[in-house]
Amino acid sequence: MASQLTTERVTEALATVNDPEIHKPITELDMVKSVDIEADGTVRVGVYLTVAGCPMKDTITKRVTEAVSRLDGVTSVQVDLDVMSEEQRKDLQTKLRGGQPAKEIPFAKPNSLTKVYAVASGKGGGSACSPPGTSRSCGAGRCCTARSSSSSRTSTGATSTSC
Repeated sequence: MASQLTTERVTEALATVNDPEIHKPITELDMVKSVDIEADGTVRVGVYLTVAGCPMKDTITKRVTEAVSRLDGVTSVQVDLDVMSEEQRKDLQTKLRGGQPAKEIPFAKPNSLTKVYAVASGKGGGSACSPPGTSRSCGAGRCCTARSSSSSRTSTGATSTSC
């Protein structure tokens, strides 16, 4: 029975297995590393993952095993996972972009004069720098706390706080 098994038949079965994230056949994505068929009907399939910690490796293994197990003459399926090299990953990205080159991000170049700074304001209700009711934001991004040394009474008797 195992003699009916061919690499071509196994590859055809693998063409029905879609990558769970990219939604294209793993054969089109060059994710099939190898196919080995032993005399006893054991089929060993090598599959490339895009990254080492691929969260979908169990799903891919299950789908490959199910697809190959349906073939006549298969007694067992072993899936060996490997990780794509940086070059293979770049080739895959180019293929997925339809052969178009990657868009260049000018700000990511090492000699770029553009710098990106993140600025946050502490205006979200309540203050983290002192108990509620004793401080306020002055708009300068810092907390202003009413203290006797920095407060003064106005002519109406209200307390004025300086920042």
